[in-house]
Amino acid sequence: MSPAELARTVYAPPPAAAPWRLAELYAPALARFYRYGRHALADAFRAAGGGPVLLPGFFCREVLAAASGQTLFYTVGPDLQPDADSAAWPAARAVLAVDYFGFPCDLAPFRAYARRTGAAIVEDASHGLFSRDGEGLLLGTRADFGALSPRKTLPLADGGVLLVTDPGRAAALPPAPGAGGPGTARSGLKAAARPLLAAAGARTARVLLEALRAARGFDWRDRLGREGSEDAPLGDPAPAAALSGPISCGDEAGERARRRALYELCAATARELGLPPVFSSLPAGVVPYAFAFRAGPAAAEAAYAAYRRLGLSVLPWPDLPGAVRADAPAHYRDVYLAHFLW
Repeated sequence: MSPAELARTVYAPPPAAAPWRLAELYAPALARFYRYGRHALADAFRAAGGGPVLLPGFFCREVLAAASGQTLFYTVGPDLQPDADSAAWPAARAVLAVDYFGFPCDLAPFRAYARRTGAAIVEDASHGLFSRDGEGLLLGTRADFGALSPRKTLPLADGGVLLVTDPGRAAALPPAPGAGGPGTARSGLKAAARPLLAAAGARTARVLLEALRAARGFDWRDRLGREGSEDAPLGDPAPAAALSGPISCGDEAGERARRRALYELCAATARELGLPPVFSSLPAGVVPYAFAFRAGPAAAEAAYAAYRRLGLSVLPWPDLPGAVRADAPAHYRDVYLAHFLW
């Protein structure tokens, strides 16, 4: 595809070659469905026995609500891998390994930690729908529990998935939420708007989205999100019924081709601007959630202008937890994403 053709696909995931089901793609792991990925994480932490949860400091603070406030932190380096020996990590009942932006994390230090402490390993693959590691394993299936957020990759109103690979762990889960939840006004609006945005084309869609965000007082430069999100109630976990049924958009082959091509387009733009990517290469199995790069304020402005010409939104990531923000190293504060959808 040409850059112009690629840009038009930002809001228009191709139809699937045939309807497919999440539970079948991720079998033999047990799949349970929720409104959001943080609901899935909350049940995984409960099944691990409750108590402290060990999280990376480089993470979105809204996820802390899933841990009920009992959180400890480990640090990651500029490559987003743990930068200290896991033997020094504090004991917890569960430890979260994050596949940032769809790139597989190295689970070796987490497995060593689990052998030492008995903690459950929870693999957060919220950005990693369809992504696989170097051995061909789907992200989210490589630990005791895995969490997915299909709504972040596909035009779905909502959707979180908990994957359970150990039948013994599954027995400790609370009852699954029933399907057919009421949804939210925001998720319903997104579901209704996406086909219109796709028809409008990426550049027009980007203008409309920016206008909506501006009306809500949103500033694309702002790294601080919703106040109180760390301890806000999780809300109704019941997902839309469609999540467990056949899905007719964005199958693995189509999304793999589309997202990898968009990533390469973004990487070429970053090279022109002299922006370093967070990841030095795009491994064969990765289906990227976004293009992640590092930039100071002036370079971020230039990147915003360049990517918006392609119809892509640029946002800083993440909204750091309050316990981490004040002392966060520089490499926690300079990451931006060029988003491929929404």
